[in-house]
Amino acid sequence: MKGNRPGKAMRSTPEVSEKDFLEDSRVLVKQVRELRRLVPCHREPCGIGELFQDAAAHIEDLQVQVKVMRMLLDKLSPDSEE
Repeated sequence: MKGNRPGKAMRSTPEVSEKDFLEDSRVLVKQVRELRRLVPCHREPCGIGELFQDAAAHIEDLQVQVKVMRMLLDKLSPDSEE
């Protein structure tokens, strides 16, 4: 019997087909490529770990920028009370 080893317990989780595995791999590659496009990478070459670190730092930077813009909008808005 191909793939069966004596003494091995049968898995209770469903097997992943090679087709599903390849499709998942393609999706993952596309997602990483898109993340690389969106996130400025400060290191070259940039591996997955560094990409995720840079993405987290970039998100934090964007949150600070949004906070500053909201504060400016509140100060410069004609409806603001002074």
